[in-house]
Amino acid sequence: MKACWALVAFFAMFIVTTHGVTAESPAPHIQWDQKTLTLVAAQGNYARMIRLKNGNILCCYSRGGKVCLRGSIDNGKKWGGEITVASCNYGAATNAEIVQLSDGRVLYAYNVRPSDGVHRFAINTCFSSDNGKTWTKPRQVFAAGKTFENGCWEPAAIQLPSGEIQLFFANEAPYRKSNEQEITMIRSLDGGATWGKPERICFRKGRRDGMPVPLILKNGKGVVLAIEDPGARGRFKPATIITSMKDNWRQGLANGKSPRRRASLLTPLPPGVYAGAPYICQLDSGVTILSVQSTEGRKVPRGAKQTLSSRMVVYVGNGMAEKFTNRSEPFIVDKGSCGVWNSVFAKGPKTVTAVSSATIGGVRGIWAIDGKLVDGSARTRDAQ
Repeated sequence: MKACWALVAFFAMFIVTTHGVTAESPAPHIQWDQKTLTLVAAQGNYARMIRLKNGNILCCYSRGGKVCLRGSIDNGKKWGGEITVASCNYGAATNAEIVQLSDGRVLYAYNVRPSDGVHRFAINTCFSSDNGKTWTKPRQVFAAGKTFENGCWEPAAIQLPSGEIQLFFANEAPYRKSNEQEITMIRSLDGGATWGKPERICFRKGRRDGMPVPLILKNGKGVVLAIEDPGARGRFKPATIITSMKDNWRQGLANGKSPRRRASLLTPLPPGVYAGAPYICQLDSGVTILSVQSTEGRKVPRGAKQTLSSRMVVYVGNGMAEKFTNRSEPFIVDKGSCGVWNSVFAKGPKTVTAVSSATIGGVRGIWAIDGKLVDGSARTRDAQ
């Protein structure tokens, strides 16, 4: 009998070990290092970072109605002078995003928001062939309506291994008689020289999917899109939509249905909590990092904007951009202030940089801080 039970125990251990079904293993978490807190740009807003092939870091952002850029040659400790990439004579240029292409050029996409009632809301692009020092003249690649209610917003781009560039944005243009909004994507097969027709990637009838951020998952696992999803109750929560590299969004588009959306967080937030403006990145280990601007645990005055009561919150997920957990707050913002329009940047194998438009120490601007990914066992030891 003892031999029989020993055999059963052996096979149970084998199954657990080989199939990884242990519920005991805690997920990794992030430890933020306040000594790395850095002001990137005073009065800046909506910042995103990338690392160039030469090792330097670029940070694009909005400031004073213009879209700008700063670079760092020392891994983000200090930042160079501000470069104005583009402006708008009849409104504002904002919502910038950058990506370095396989040929070394840097693609800079941004949103044009006119205020004259004459020009159209648009998505523009510029290119740099010298690592961000100089830029081509802006070129319009998509135009929506002339009013704020029928605009387009928040472009973000990726380049697939095939060379295809995909540019995503929030789009109200198809819904001129309603308050609805979809996520649209346009493709370029020639390095951004020309762009294809707009394709609807996701849409929830009667609602407003927004702020798309694409990510190519490691090891060919597909492309994931993080969005803010108003859901059935109308309060934004983070969600993800995924496609395989082979399908490349086409199956859902062919049958007129959006790809299946997935709730991002392992533990759902209460219905009344606002958690919008998501951003996503992936570390070398395959762990994915998701940020949102959240009102969880904060009082929102009646009638106040949700964003004014939000601050940056970061979660850790798996290699398929699912089951995000182990919530942390990178920044200690001033009392009564917010931290919004955030992003996360995979700075090193186990290092992530959080970027936020926040007021810290009385200074409003773009702040950055580094965090180290610590495995779950280390967290368990810390708690003992």
